[in-house]
Amino acid sequence: MLGKSRRAVGRSFGTLLVALGACGVGASLLATFSPSVFAADTVAPTPSAPAAATGTATKAAPASAPGASTTSSSASMATGVDQRVLRSDGAYVTLHVFRPPAACNGVAVLSPGAGDDRDALSWLGRALSKSGWLTVTMAHKEGGRESLRERVRTGGLRDGLLALTTDPETYDDRLEDAGAALHWARGQCRAGPAVLAGHSMGAVTVMIEAGARNKLGLEGDDRFDGYIALSPQGKGSIFPSGAWHDIHKPALLVTGTRDDPLDGKWQTRTEPFADMPPGCHWLAVVDGATHFNFAGFGYGHGEIEAKVLPLIQRFLDNVRGHRCTVPTPAAGVKFEAK
Repeated sequence: MLGKSRRAVGRSFGTLLVALGACGVGASLLATFSPSVFAADTVAPTPSAPAAATGTATKAAPASAPGASTTSSSASMATGVDQRVLRSDGAYVTLHVFRPPAACNGVAVLSPGAGDDRDALSWLGRALSKSGWLTVTMAHKEGGRESLRERVRTGGLRDGLLALTTDPETYDDRLEDAGAALHWARGQCRAGPAVLAGHSMGAVTVMIEAGARNKLGLEGDDRFDGYIALSPQGKGSIFPSGAWHDIHKPALLVTGTRDDPLDGKWQTRTEPFADMPPGCHWLAVVDGATHFNFAGFGYGHGEIEAKVLPLIQRFLDNVRGHRCTVPTPAAGVKFEAK
């Protein structure tokens, strides 16, 4: 783990801590990292496949939806642009926007894990935009790097992580972010369906929005046409047994055989799928995939992404076409559908 590049560690502080906690590493290990490790690194990771040239700036964005900031930074289509958007409660959320090269035919909203920044899940944002989806990643301020770092400072590694990832107010803010992101994106792209995808703490956000019962007293509004949960959580401090039985819209859940949570084994991440009723619900288990890999880094992440992305794209094509054609997964992926 300590052999990973500073770019990889800096890009996903929250995912780093989750993995360290899962391995039982003490909070004292944080002292081994220099302050620059925790600084945001906005350089996107090298994609698995050759990307389009990024030397040309994107065209000016269309007029913003009501309540959105009118300024956004120029960047290549491969790295996206930032957009500051007003929430219904008067706060703001920063979105990292990947626009499709031609007319859009759907909206994808991405929710990163605890402590992750605006570049989290950029591998997925870039890929989906190339397939015609207007894709936006939410930079959750209340559950971002600074918030997580402060909790770890005051409560230690595991307690700090648990405090953030089980905080009802933080998830309430994430749901506010999701509503603002969807409203803004629909102002830019009215065609096709809207889907919500998330990793780790973002997967909790996805499941709550989709209608999963929880111990935090939260209710999602089920505002999306389909849901994708990367590294979902089973029953425990957030979800009771049988929490997912009322989720009826299409859902894709993805985990890996090395995707262990803080407490327990990776198999607990399959519990939401087991509880869901029939209705275009899919589960993919990727052999050897870690928690890091689904965030877009860690050893072998490119190979994992290459196995997961076709499943995600087929799932989204089904949502777009109002069907549920079962795919043939890549080698090393165990797949179930109901």
